[in-house]
Amino acid sequence: MHIDQPTLFAVTAFATAVSGLLLLMSWLQDRSSTTLAWWGVGMLLLDVGNSLIVLRGVIPIEVSIIAGNCVQLFAYGLMWSGARSFEGRRPILLLPLAVSATWFTLCQFDFFWTDMPLRIRVSSVLIFSYMMLIASEYLRPRNPELMSRWPTIFLLMLQGGGMLIRLPIAEKLIFPAPANSLTETLVPVGAAALVLFSFALAFLVMAMSKERLGLEHKRDAQIDPLTGAANRRAFFDRGERVLRRLLADGGDAAVLMLDIDKFKRINDTFGHQAGDQVLCAFCDTASRVLRPTDLLGRTGGEEFACLLPGATLAEAFAVAERIRIEFEACRIDLGAVRPTSTVSVGVATTAEVGGSLTALMAAADRALYGAKANGRNRVETIAGVMAVGTPVAPDDDMPARHAAAHGTALPDPAGAAHASRAHASRAHGSPDHARAWPAGAGQTVPPRRNSSVVA
Repeated sequence: MHIDQPTLFAVTAFATAVSGLLLLMSWLQDRSSTTLAWWGVGMLLLDVGNSLIVLRGVIPIEVSIIAGNCVQLFAYGLMWSGARSFEGRRPILLLPLAVSATWFTLCQFDFFWTDMPLRIRVSSVLIFSYMMLIASEYLRPRNPELMSRWPTIFLLMLQGGGMLIRLPIAEKLIFPAPANSLTETLVPVGAAALVLFSFALAFLVMAMSKERLGLEHKRDAQIDPLTGAANRRAFFDRGERVLRRLLADGGDAAVLMLDIDKFKRINDTFGHQAGDQVLCAFCDTASRVLRPTDLLGRTGGEEFACLLPGATLAEAFAVAERIRIEFEACRIDLGAVRPTSTVSVGVATTAEVGGSLTALMAAADRALYGAKANGRNRVETIAGVMAVGTPVAPDDDMPARHAAAHGTALPDPAGAAHASRAHASRAHGSPDHARAWPAGAGQTVPPRRNSSVVA
């Protein structure tokens, strides 16, 4: 069947132009995804370069061979820059410019200008190199979970393989294609490959951008926007999964419930912006103490929870103490003043409570309430609270729901005096502080390495 070559080239040019315009329109809808702009401009320039090449005999041959190939090669370079941009790496325009300049320079020499098979081989090797460069960018992903990158890589390698096929048959690829020649047979194949390359790659690039946007929205829905810690929903979802897997393997875990002391007074005295700074400073402090496997979540206004997989009671207590001490030493810069803030912590473990995250948090919350009632800025364990009985005084920044939830009453003056003495004796290192540890947990605990908060 005879295929009219001008019509075939026109269809190919139209398909490539439509792909480029679709990419640019997608970029206009989401300016943050600059990879769409790089790919869109690259597709349009590829269309221009291919059109100049196939118009040989209609336009001056110098324009067709030199300008057409220079524009074509530069277009592939822009696509490579788009792949780099997508993976968070800096786009590089110098290399595409150098490649196009090299082609222009080679065309000034007779050995290159007069040898069409040599030009075909050089062009094929350069395009193959670009395909491999683009594929290599997607093989080093910023988001490994993107599934649409795999068909993109496959298509790039397929296109690169097509370029290598041209190398051994370069002498037979005569253009314009004479009748009944190998070139005439291969022209429809090449045009179909280019249409597939244009449409499929445009679709896949947009699919990768959309998939990443969906992942970012999902991640944003699980992260507290102020502190960067997991929000309440994410903490429960991930915490339950981690806990089930850990208990199935016979491991232990601990939960810390942490509440910043007198937070309402900070807001009332210095303003809500200062309160935000205190919350961020607390999360920064915790991130220096926790391991990558630990999970920190913001469960309320100034309330946080932390799951420590594999931690014993002694280790969990030591971690809580490190967070408390380092946060107390932190100075919040509010301009003219640099106040300090403190945190109270309650600790519970699976060995004491069982394997339910809700039960662990409830037990640690009771221990936290005991730490608040005993003078704040201290760590209490559920074992210690159960041993001595929880003092019943909710302080001014513990919500009233804690008192109602635990069925406690307001304290008498003697109870308040006991809380003050306990806090003062702990600050001076008296034996009163040792009672915050449960029995058997006073051994030396190796320090934990610094880590980031896992959200």
